Amino acid sequence: MKNNALKNDDTKNESVAERAVALVHEALDVLQRAEEAPDSPVNTFLTADMRRKYRRDAKRLREQKMQPRYNNLHSAEELADILERTAQRDEIIEQGQRDFKRITRDLGQLLQEKDPEFDHAMEKLIEEAERLAEEHGPGSKAALRYRLLLFLGWFGLQAHTHRRNPRAPFPWKVPLARDPSIEARNQATAAEVLDDPPQDEAVIAFPPEGADSGRPRVFLRIGIDEASWIGSFEIGHMNVSTIVMMPDDKHLFVSAEGAGYIIDLKSRTLVEEIGPDVAGVLLDDKRTVFLVDHDGMRLEAFGKTGRLWKTDIISFKGFRNTAVTDTRFIGELRHPARPGWTRFSVDLATGEVRFGEGL
Repeated sequence: MKNNALKNDDTKNESVAERAVALVHEALDVLQRAEEAPDSPVNTFLTADMRRKYRRDAKRLREQKMQPRYNNLHSAEELADILERTAQRDEIIEQGQRDFKRITRDLGQLLQEKDPEFDHAMEKLIEEAERLAEEHGPGSKAALRYRLLLFLGWFGLQAHTHRRNPRAPFPWKVPLARDPSIEARNQATAAEVLDDPPQDEAVIAFPPEGADSGRPRVFLRIGIDEASWIGSFEIGHMNVSTIVMMPDDKHLFVSAEGAGYIIDLKSRTLVEEIGPDVAGVLLDDKRTVFLVDHDGMRLEAFGKTGRLWKTDIISFKGFRNTAVTDTRFIGELRHPARPGWTRFSVDLATGEVRFGEGL
């Protein structure tokens, strides 16, 4: 009881400006926790019930009691990690919303007292935050807090304007995912194999019936919910089946057991077939180059403007230990004229191939 009494006395002795500064720092702490919350491609806020479900599903995925519905998007471990990060992110956001609402309400009450020192204290707070941001440089904690402080000032101004005109839309809608385009791409490329297509749905054939070679076909439902569609794809000679959004975000690449198809995303029409021998695909982290492995022998690359290059036969036994740098695709291959595995690299811009250790 004595400690509480002392705390209350200290609060009473604080000026309005001092209490306001303390609340601003508390608001910055809340915003910083939200800023540093785990990232997730899921751009929908989860309720407490949904968070519990996500965590149960993540546990079942890790225990191999459950498998991802869309295998072309994530492995079981990758999906479990996304589910857990989403649940943790939204817990932090939910708590932050409660704290932020309380803090802004208290700040509003202090503003009503019209203390002459209030504006001066805020100016000093901003000047100090700007000084620390410049001192520590971009990417620092100080720079983050300065940016959040500016946001807090903008938010307060918008909230004040909205209170004066409640019918005006509040111009603040921040996506939960740091890169909302990831979820959009996932929704467009999610795919599952169908034993038989529903009789009441249209099926698009690739290639069109009568223009194929007579090889068996596989039915794929591509996309999620209302945006989904069904394709019938003639299969190839490999065991690789996947769907990827190409770097231009306008075309889908479909490999149906090795048969490669480039499809216009909007019209769902066939742009090009690239052969029945797709042994693997790779998209760099920046989504600027999409690589296709043809039967472990050739490599083909596509960029944001379309096809970049295609090599001649450079390997007879596949590729291994591969990686993508900023400028090159590197790894090992079975060179036709060299024994064992040989180091190689391919220039991502030109397709120039180099062999040997001193690449």
